[in-house]
Amino acid sequence: MTPAGTSVPPARGPSAGQVNDLLPIGDWIRHHSLRSWPVLLFLTLICVPSIALLILGLNPSQATFDHVAWIFAAYFAVAWLLLLGVIVRPEHVSRTMLVLVTAIALATQVPLAVTLEVDLHASTAGLGPSIYSVGLPEELAKAIPVLAVALIYQLWRQHDMEPRDYLFLGAVSGLVFGASEVVHYFTVNGVEQFYQIVKAALPAIQQLILAGHSTPDSLFVVLIEPVRYFILDFVWRFITDPISHACWAGLTGYFIGLAVTGRHRWYAVGWIGLAAAAILHGLNDWSRVNGHPLWIVVVLVSGVLFLGYAKVGSRGDEPAPAIWPPAAHPREAHPPARHAAAGHPPAVGAGRPWWVH
Repeated sequence: MTPAGTSVPPARGPSAGQVNDLLPIGDWIRHHSLRSWPVLLFLTLICVPSIALLILGLNPSQATFDHVAWIFAAYFAVAWLLLLGVIVRPEHVSRTMLVLVTAIALATQVPLAVTLEVDLHASTAGLGPSIYSVGLPEELAKAIPVLAVALIYQLWRQHDMEPRDYLFLGAVSGLVFGASEVVHYFTVNGVEQFYQIVKAALPAIQQLILAGHSTPDSLFVVLIEPVRYFILDFVWRFITDPISHACWAGLTGYFIGLAVTGRHRWYAVGWIGLAAAAILHGLNDWSRVNGHPLWIVVVLVSGVLFLGYAKVGSRGDEPAPAIWPPAAHPREAHPPARHAAAGHPPAVGAGRPWWVH
């Protein structure tokens, strides 16, 4: 029973909020996290395979293969970049720094590394030559972009960076070098290797056909198996080369950071990361290790060292921030600015890191 004079509201359908739960387009547009750089890179990565296959087309040329190889290499380099960004969480690395490191790396790394390796007669037959004629030149080439960025930002005094930030910049430099190197292997060395496979297979195919075997069976037995191995070998190189180079270059970057930030004298620590990276790189490429079980150990040690410096760093570093912030008590939803209250203003020029919108 309702009191006299009281109107009864008409029955309504589902509320606007309930309808919005089904397709919250407005919330998607307004939500800042869906416009952040990691999300945009993720969406780009989803589209890259379709773009590359569309560019490849039905009648690819040599230039088309080169373009798609670059896209393939950049695809995995960016994927590793996203993962490294989540793990390392560099607080003072901006998108401008990433662009600057990438541009300098693309312009200097391969020419410098190739020139040094030719002059040093690069060889991986022995451990010593593998370290000083392959590992050292390539790690030195990857250190150049980090040193350039360190010099620029130290002169301008715009960022108060930590060694962990330089470690991340080194990893980015390594990603660029690894991607460039695997494209070179695929488009130059790979063509020669494929030619040698086909050239060696032709006499055997002819013999099988003359012996009464069908042409498809002869091709599969002699040619398809080696070509399949060749393709798989290069597919894995596109995935693994960038991250291996990133780990080694990250070590170099970390010790450059120790020197640049003034925690140690530059001549006492600046060379340590480069030496460690060159040794690990030389071990990785050494013919008695590469392709053998010990190879896995070298890769594992490289990754452990990189993560150790990324997450712990030097004694003066603060721990890396957690991926998910801890849940705050309702009464502490708006904690006071501790740094401001303590009289510690934020670092000059310290903007948002690259992975923040």
